[in-house]
Amino acid sequence: METTRQSLIELMRFHCAAPKQKTPVPGLTLFRSEAPTEPVRSLYDPRLCVVLQGRKELILDRQHIEIGPHDYLVVVLDLPVTARVAEASPGHPHYAITFDLDPAIIAELVAGKRERRSVTRTKGAAIAGLTADILEPLERLVRLLDRPTDIETLAPLAQRELVYRLVQGSLGDMVIESGIGHSRLSRIARTTAWIKANFDQPVDVATLADIAGMSQTSYYRAFKAATAMSPLQFRTRLRLHEARRRLQLGVDKIGPVAFAVGYENQSQFNREYRKLFGKPPGADLSR
Repeated sequence: METTRQSLIELMRFHCAAPKQKTPVPGLTLFRSEAPTEPVRSLYDPRLCVVLQGRKELILDRQHIEIGPHDYLVVVLDLPVTARVAEASPGHPHYAITFDLDPAIIAELVAGKRERRSVTRTKGAAIAGLTADILEPLERLVRLLDRPTDIETLAPLAQRELVYRLVQGSLGDMVIESGIGHSRLSRIARTTAWIKANFDQPVDVATLADIAGMSQTSYYRAFKAATAMSPLQFRTRLRLHEARRRLQLGVDKIGPVAFAVGYENQSQFNREYRKLFGKPPGADLSR
């Protein structure tokens, strides 16, 4: 496995010169940092994250996750996170790879499987020890960057193998549940996707529980177990992330942005924005 990891690091040195490098391989993104970074709040889509060198820290509400070269992270829900590169230097850069999880591939691979009980059963994100089974198809995906004409034909094969290895791995129960339509995790994923698409609209727990096909009490508990926050806290995070994006792009002034993302009271928006990002909205306003 160490040989494969070193091979990936060499590929990263050649193909990843920017802090974040989108690639021609669908769903594959490369990351590089030569120094520790400040915490950045963002929204993670379902993905696999592998750190090849250095160390990364994630905060999911009050849950702290540390990823090093011998770990991999799987996220199966849309989740607001705070992330930072914790260990990196010019001589020993932080290298990481993310691979977007395609729900269609997961659903195909887990078709006919039953929901299984495990300690990761309702979590939306978890970490496990990295194995050669996961690194090897990942290396094949990155190596396709040396042969762009092969991407269209060979990338789907390596992508499918990689998802298969995740299903068979330590976090397989979590991945399987995300692909089984009637499982709790899949039902929670259905509502996080709904909130993501309708974050600017009013909603209550009863409506979300109906979408999930669960009782309000069961839904609330399952949602909090999966995301480490309540459904309404989740919606607030999405609203504030979108507001920050719009302010940084200079889309509009503070008041119109607050109303556009669903706030009816600008004072409440200002207060919650400062609480989440540690500074007022005006500090992020593009001038």
